Amino acid sequence: MSDRALMPREEARFLKAAQSVLLQGGFPNPERTGCPDKPILKAIASREVSPAKVMDWIEHVGMCSPCFREYTEIRRQVVWRRRAAYLSIAAAVIFSLFLGWWRWRSGQQAVITAHNHIVADIRSPLVLRGDQGPGKGPLVFQRGFDDVTFYFPEGSRAGTYEVAILGQEFGEPLTRASGKATIESRMTTMNVTLDLSRIAPGYYLVGIRPLGTDWSYYPVIVK
Repeated sequence: MSDRALMPREEARFLKAAQSVLLQGGFPNPERTGCPDKPILKAIASREVSPAKVMDWIEHVGMCSPCFREYTEIRRQVVWRRRAAYLSIAAAVIFSLFLGWWRWRSGQQAVITAHNHIVADIRSPLVLRGDQGPGKGPLVFQRGFDDVTFYFPEGSRAGTYEVAILGQEFGEPLTRASGKATIESRMTTMNVTLDLSRIAPGYYLVGIRPLGTDWSYYPVIVK
């Protein structure tokens, strides 16, 4: 039979002996006659003694108040240290996972300061309106500060327009700007700078509207 199989049984006998000590008023042994030394008690409490050795001392410890008190205190410290070690390991694992996630997240949202010059041609039918699906491929913007020239659909009027980058859930804009559209040779164009320096790569929507009107949404990929 293994040591681990015997240990719970031996500890139960210790507990039974302790009850006897308490109920009968204790077993003083001021001279510490026949007492094991502290290393032996520590080995018993730490489960580092074979069953045969435990049996040599169990009766004495169960009938000697000083030994039993010393054993109980050592055992309490052993259990506490083991629990503290388990908690330290668990805390280290959790911290390592958090640190990995934080580094990944930081990398995804790192500030990109590059200035990019982009032409966004929205004359083709890739607009999203209401429940209509997208038309042809999305726009492509670069992370950083994008100086964007928009080519508006034919018939678009001149004036001030708002531009916003939104997530697929249509929440609060991640970034926004405004610019003034002009008409030249029957083409409506507008230049605007969009701050995409903190936006993670992915799929988004760019919303465009003249002031005071409804938004038109276009799919965009931020690289």
